[in-house]
Amino acid sequence: MAWGTTGITEDELRRIAAVREYLSEQFPDSSLRDSYDPSRLAQVFRIETDEPSSVYTVVISTEFLKDHVPSKSGDLLISWRLAEHLRGAEGKEVRVMSWGIDTQDV
Repeated sequence: MAWGTTGITEDELRRIAAVREYLSEQFPDSSLRDSYDPSRLAQVFRIETDEPSSVYTVVISTEFLKDHVPSKSGDLLISWRLAEHLRGAEGKEVRVMSWGIDTQDV
């Protein structure tokens, strides 16, 4: 991911790790992959679960990652009920911006 011109920084890695930790806690025993999408300015997480067999996609904007410190981002995602949004939006994409959550058809 390259939010700036120098590539990924330790701070960016910490911010992404905080989201990854939240998703891992909410979806235990799932396969979790993420990558940076420069066309959307976002970190895209793909969560695959076996029981029940499901695939969830969450797009975390770099704006959200920049605006929220890692130590607070998990609490914010809990209060916004991100996991519930994801479970209710199978086949759709859930987007997280600084102001909240939006669900879009893929």
